[in-house]
Amino acid sequence: MLDNQIEIGGYFEFCLPNYEQFPYPQALNYISARSAFFDLLNQNNIKKIWMPKFICDAMIDPLLILDIEIQYYDINEEFYPVLPNHLKEDEYLLYVNYFGLCTAIQQKLINIYPNDQIIFDHSQAFFVKPFDCFATIYSLRKFLPVAEGGLLISKALTKPNYIARNVEMMIQQYHHCFVRRLSSASEAYDIFKNNEMLLNDCIPKKISGMTKEIMECLNYSSIQMQRLDNFKFLHSQLADINHLNIDIADIESPLTYPLLLKSSISKELIGNNIYTPTYWLDSLQRLDVDSFEYKLVTGITHIVCDQRYSQKQMQFQVDKIKEYFNEHRR
Repeated sequence: MLDNQIEIGGYFEFCLPNYEQFPYPQALNYISARSAFFDLLNQNNIKKIWMPKFICDAMIDPLLILDIEIQYYDINEEFYPVLPNHLKEDEYLLYVNYFGLCTAIQQKLINIYPNDQIIFDHSQAFFVKPFDCFATIYSLRKFLPVAEGGLLISKALTKPNYIARNVEMMIQQYHHCFVRRLSSASEAYDIFKNNEMLLNDCIPKKISGMTKEIMECLNYSSIQMQRLDNFKFLHSQLADINHLNIDIADIESPLTYPLLLKSSISKELIGNNIYTPTYWLDSLQRLDVDSFEYKLVTGITHIVCDQRYSQKQMQFQVDKIKEYFNEHRR
């Protein structure tokens, strides 16, 4: 017996094949990582949490809205958190796998602190599998061709507390993606910034059916492999000028290739149509100017290494970087 609401025939809708390769079928799906974080905190009545100073304000906002006590911590030059030896029973710890470089540190933290008091933020480490901990949070937009999406994997939350979304907003969320595909990134940039602003509301919302279909039609092993290949090539070419110590043997899920110099050269690369991202300028208000985290904001240039590109585009970036480096001798 068919559902009376089913529609048969008429014009074709947006549709993509389902290859059933999505790596986290157990995850709860949200419009963004920050809304997943909000729902986790709210439904578990969390009151105290240790947060890194080096994190975007979007992950601080849920704590402020829910009136949760925040204890900030620094990270050292190995990305290791500067924390007390023990967590109190009512305290939780959130740690970010920065740029996908910090999986080994996560294992150390799991061995030191109670698993059920640790939240791992994998927004920058999509392909790193969840640890046995209180919760793991993922962001889709930094790794996949989607305009929204956050994942939450936690035994402490089994049912999301969504509020409704309208169809117009779901379509608007993808406007910049379509404009860039049909025209250029520069033409779509203002639309992109506006759509990012729409995600600032951290109230839990469900992702759209369009995002779900894109998630299910991707070749994830190919995406991960291309990112790794690009990252390793960049490292082979740039390690000698990079002030950041990178253990390439532990890399599973690179976000970008983080090139640390005395100061960022993003503006120079953007002038050559290399659109390097910046993380996280809004954290500067929490950082000491002499801190390692301050260097991560002001000194790192995030070299693009994602799956859209091959070694040809990696070499183009390397050439531009070395050209600038040789001119200025940093």
